[in-house]
Amino acid sequence: MIIHSSSVSPVPTYQYLQRTLQYVLYLYCFMLVMQLPLILLEVPVNLTKVTVWLLYLLALSALLKRRNNLAQPRIKSGLFLLYFSYLVIAIKLWPAVTNTHYFLLLSLVIAGFVFTRQERNIQHTMVAIGLLLYVFISTFLYVNNELYTLIQFCNDITLGVICLVIYRVFQHVTLLRWQHLRSAHTNSVNTLSRFVPNEPDKPDLLWPLGVTRKFDCVTVLFADLAGYTQINRCEGDDKTLAMMKALFRRIDKRLARYGLEKIKTNGDQYIAIGPLQGKDHLNCQVVMDFALELHQLISRLSRRSPIPFQLRIGIATGPLSAGMIGSQRPQFDVWGQTVNLAAYLEQTCTSATIRCCANTAALLNLDTTSSYHALRSHKHPQTKGCYEFSPSAH
Repeated sequence: MIIHSSSVSPVPTYQYLQRTLQYVLYLYCFMLVMQLPLILLEVPVNLTKVTVWLLYLLALSALLKRRNNLAQPRIKSGLFLLYFSYLVIAIKLWPAVTNTHYFLLLSLVIAGFVFTRQERNIQHTMVAIGLLLYVFISTFLYVNNELYTLIQFCNDITLGVICLVIYRVFQHVTLLRWQHLRSAHTNSVNTLSRFVPNEPDKPDLLWPLGVTRKFDCVTVLFADLAGYTQINRCEGDDKTLAMMKALFRRIDKRLARYGLEKIKTNGDQYIAIGPLQGKDHLNCQVVMDFALELHQLISRLSRRSPIPFQLRIGIATGPLSAGMIGSQRPQFDVWGQTVNLAAYLEQTCTSATIRCCANTAALLNLDTTSSYHALRSHKHPQTKGCYEFSPSAH
C-alpha cells in the first residue's frame, strides 16, 4: 500500500534488525579486544590463548566485512554459533572465572527479536543450543569445582528457567502484537480498497493519495433516476432512502462483476468509469453492457412499484484525469471534458434511453444513421451531436 502521509516514514524492520545486529557484532569485538591485555600479561604467555584469540579475531573480521548482510539467516546463525563456541572455549581457558556461562543466557534475549517469523525453526534451534550449553556447563562446574555449591547450582538452573520463561512470554507477546497489527492492516486495506481503486500499473497497490494521472481514452457513465422527486414526495424520506440503499447495493454488485470503477453517487445519480487499462473498444463495450443491464434492473423494479420510474444514462469516451486531491476526506474522482460531456448527455437524453458521444459510438460500431441527434451547447462547442437508442431494442 502506498498511501502517503506528511509524517516521516518509520525505519523498515529489515534495516532496524540489520542495525541491531551490527551493534551486537561491535560489542562482541569490544569484548574480544578487552581480553587481549589479560592474555599478554600472563607469565609466561599462553600460546594457546593467543592462538584462539587470533582465530576468533579473524572470524569476527570476516563478519565485519559482511556487516551489511547480517540479517541473512545463514550469517545470523553463524554469528550465534561463533558466540556459543567462544564462550565454551573461554570457560576452558579461564577456569577460575565461574560466571562466564551466564553470557549464554543473552542468546535467549537476542534470539527473541533478531529472527523473523519465517526463521522460527532456526530461532528455536539457537535457543535450544544456548540452554543446553548453559545447563551442561552449570552441571560441569558443580561437579568439578569445590567452591561451586549446590545453592549456586540451583540458582543457575533457576536463572536459566526464568530466562526461558521471559523468552517465551516475550515471543508470545510479540506474536500477539504482530497478529493485531496484521489484522488492523488488513482491515485498513479492505476499507481503503472500497473507496480507492488500485494502481493501474500495479494492481497489488492502492492509488496514492494526492496523485492525479491523465489517461487518453476512458469511458465515463452517468446514470440518473427519472422520477426520483415524485417518489420522494409520495413515499417520504425514510422509504425513499431505504429504496435507494437497496438499489445502489444491487448496482454495486453488478459493477464489481463487470470490473468497472464506481466514482460516487450524487443523490439519485450514479457515476462510474470503465477500466483505466486495456483495449479501448473492449472497455467501452463493458460499460455499455453494464448500462444495458442497469436499464433491465430498473425496468423490473418499476413494474413492481406503484410509481413508475425510469433511467437516463449518458456515456462519453475520451481523455480525462483521475486521482485524489485535498487533505480532508480525499475521494477518488475524475475530471475533464469527457466527464462533463457524459453528464451533459445524461441530462439531455429522454427517459429510458442511453445517449453516447461520437467516440463511444465509433468504438461500439453503433448504427449511426437512425439514432443521431444534433446538439448545440456553449459548454461543449465541439460536440455537434450524439447517438441515442432505447435499450429495449437491444
